[in-house]
Amino acid sequence: MAAADLAWSFNSEHYDNLEGGRLESPVYKWSEIPETPPAPGVYAWYYTPDISDFDTNKTIETLESLKRNGETKEAKKLLTDFFDKFLFRYFTEDPYEVSLKGPLKPKYKGALSHVPSLSETLLDRIVEDPDRLNAIQSTLKLSVPDFASPIYIGMSSNLQKRLTKHKALIEKYYSNSTKEVSINSADRDQCFAWQIYSRKINPPSLFVIAKEVLGGSKNYVDIENILNRIHFPVFGRN
Repeated sequence: MAAADLAWSFNSEHYDNLEGGRLESPVYKWSEIPETPPAPGVYAWYYTPDISDFDTNKTIETLESLKRNGETKEAKKLLTDFFDKFLFRYFTEDPYEVSLKGPLKPKYKGALSHVPSLSETLLDRIVEDPDRLNAIQSTLKLSVPDFASPIYIGMSSNLQKRLTKHKALIEKYYSNSTKEVSINSADRDQCFAWQIYSRKINPPSLFVIAKEVLGGSKNYVDIENILNRIHFPVFGRN
């Protein structure tokens, strides 16, 4: 395949100004999903961490109190719970099914769970200066997508149709939150929507970057396959 047969197509309406020879990718907010192009291409979903000022300030106040009382262990536990509740739980991998065996050895089989962790030095710094949480909170909100990994990468012959389906499924699960929901594990769209709902991710905190792929032979299929193997998005692999 000649290089000229493959190209990105960009919608200038979704770009910032060209600075330093770099074009900004088209970003579609949750409410703008229906505006994605009805063209073949690849896309990535992102989640912007949404830690409220109230929860941050409340945690800082409690840390200050624990620090004054010399309760360092309790302060570190509070921080660990804070990051687990407001950040890590949204990005934690599902358990892996693994097996271990060897010649003339017992066989082991079971699930391995992803356990997020914080370094002791980080915990020490925040306990010593709880106001650091304010900087972490504000920076995390501004870190996406420049310093973020996509949570899902997909492709379609019609980006608008596929992404609109994603959005509709997520809205469906949230609207049926009091009912039993049946999930087809072989359906990637259903699985992705279920991950969003089951982890209580706020849909307006989601956005999409979509890129049209021009050229024949369904080039977007190959691109999506490679991108998934480079980035390993937490909610979907191929």
